[in-house]
Amino acid sequence: MENSNYKLPFRPLNLMASNGQVETCDPFESIAQNIMLLITTKKGENRYDEDYGNDVWDIEFDNGISTPTWENIFVKSLIRQINNYESRLLNPKVQAHISYVEHNYNTRGFTEVKKKVSIGINAKLESTGENFNFSTELYLSPMSIY
Repeated sequence: MENSNYKLPFRPLNLMASNGQVETCDPFESIAQNIMLLITTKKGENRYDEDYGNDVWDIEFDNGISTPTWENIFVKSLIRQINNYESRLLNPKVQAHISYVEHNYNTRGFTEVKKKVSIGINAKLESTGENFNFSTELYLSPMSIY
């Protein structure tokens, strides 16, 4: 059976330079790459599918949104996106936790506070029933304090 799990980013020039060979990866890496796209794409950003992407990016800079509300919107949207766009996974369980990270730039005389979201996903592979686990962290909304 031919591997159709293509490695991202897809580079068309490599296709011509390597006698039609496309770089591939295992299903776990392929699914993880797609999940990262689902996480980082704003809903409506994909011109071919307005529903592709996470709803949370519409409220990212809304200061009136509480942390639990942000996490809830993120989790619900990502579960829906995985169910709609990642058919290789079954029963995804998504967790998101926001924390704040402070970094002092003594030489530049300011402090930067970044919101960090830690994301965890547990699911089953549809084809084999194997466990699929994914985790990542994203830094959001840098705020500088002078």
